[in-house]
Amino acid sequence: NEGIEIYSNNYEMKAFKKIGVGVVTGGLTGGFGINGEFNLEPANALFLGVGRGEAYNSFNFGWKYNFESQYLSPYTKVGYGKWFNNNSGSGSANSNDILKRVLSDKEIRENKFGTNFIAGGAGLEYNQIEGDLSGVNFYGELLVMTDISKVTLIPTGAVGLIYFY
Repeated sequence: NEGIEIYSNNYEMKAFKKIGVGVVTGGLTGGFGINGEFNLEPANALFLGVGRGEAYNSFNFGWKYNFESQYLSPYTKVGYGKWFNNNSGSGSANSNDILKRVLSDKEIRENKFGTNFIAGGAGLEYNQIEGDLSGVNFYGELLVMTDISKVTLIPTGAVGLIYFY
């Protein structure tokens, strides 16, 4: 192998490479953010992220279950996210479809809010398991989010890139 990393599947790679850092858009993060993943074992991981949208900041965390595969592997996840804004002067919550579904007219008008989401969903990731770029992970996911104080199901999706160390 002459120094080139080669793993037989995603479980073997994630058993060796425990920490991943990357970027994401959509989903629990909202607009755009930075995410991390910590492989507790090859199948189970904790994720966390921070993000920013036009009228809010966000953070999220949760649990992810990976299914064993080679390059393309499915996964499921469940998590918590908080979207908030305390600065009424920047952006408008009215421009975000998800926030329009969960905020009151007063919260949108004043642009000061904090909303708590629970989400669950599934995704598909491409794992680079061999070569100089082993550890690169591209993913796409579909989630259903709900505001904790309301029972409104909101479908959403996300795409991202993580590099595992």
